[in-house]
Amino acid sequence: MSGLDSGATDASGQRFLLSAFDSIRDGFALLDDEGNLVWVNEWMKTRLASQMPLVGKNCHDVFPGLPNSLLKLLRSHGPDRNAIRTHTLAYPSKGNAGAWLELSLTHIEDDEAESTGALLHVHDITERKLAEQMLTDEIARRRILVEQSRDGIVVLDDAGKVVESNQEFARMLGYSLEEMCSLHVWDWEAGVPRDPLMEMIRTVDAGGDHFETRHRRKDGSLYEVEISTNAATLGERKYIFCVCRDTTDRKRAEKEREDLIVKLQAALEEIKALRGIVPVCSYCHRIRDDKGFWENVDTYIQTHSEAKVSHGICPECMRELFPDLCESEEEGGAAG
Repeated sequence: MSGLDSGATDASGQRFLLSAFDSIRDGFALLDDEGNLVWVNEWMKTRLASQMPLVGKNCHDVFPGLPNSLLKLLRSHGPDRNAIRTHTLAYPSKGNAGAWLELSLTHIEDDEAESTGALLHVHDITERKLAEQMLTDEIARRRILVEQSRDGIVVLDDAGKVVESNQEFARMLGYSLEEMCSLHVWDWEAGVPRDPLMEMIRTVDAGGDHFETRHRRKDGSLYEVEISTNAATLGERKYIFCVCRDTTDRKRAEKEREDLIVKLQAALEEIKALRGIVPVCSYCHRIRDDKGFWENVDTYIQTHSEAKVSHGICPECMRELFPDLCESEEEGGAAG
């Protein structure tokens, strides 16, 4: 590497070049053709202070896990010897905290090609790796929330085509997730015609919309659904996020409750008709209705309630009106 140490540049120019490398917030090192470090900049000295001195050490000792294939270009004479090779590895830093370093190795040689080696560039990508991991974790958490939702969730593009759907929405419609990706919103929307539907997609914004409609399943059957939507623009494309709740059971329960209320109200009105003081004639025992007409008791009861009237005779009236029959029944009973 003598050509690298005392080449064509003069001493002041060399000092300026090395000073420039020292001011960079990345690591730089010169390697000989065996992978040994012959010079390192200040970043390398500061970051890898626990391994000082660095000069003279082999690259594999300084960076455990560095693949041998990365250093093969130092002895390569093929057409790819000048290609930049990059490798990312986890590296233990101060305080036992993990760091991610990206290493790039570039083959170099002097003018007479008498000395070869490589320039090693070390870039700390720990923050980027942590951000990527946080993003991956966040995507995973959101995916869990979407898949665990009891409501159907579907994302549409501005042309009404399905971008993504959760399993519940596919189940509601009777399609597989693979089939959902080839559908447009009008393939299942039964309550809104296509043109008004596209107008809704065009005008919906981040404030969203909420409405009730009907969806058509794959088998052609319909069900009631409640839709909540909002839109977001990613890049230059608009996407519509839709939460779809099947309200068939709720609608049925509401109808049953309304019918029951109507029946109860009718029964209450009938009950009210028989409440309060009923005017009864002391002699003929007919009842005066609300219009002032006098009706027989059985007629009044049948008119103002669902009760049916049957006629009989009580024992007292029997003895008073038909004494002969009562006496014969008593004599027959005594004889027996």
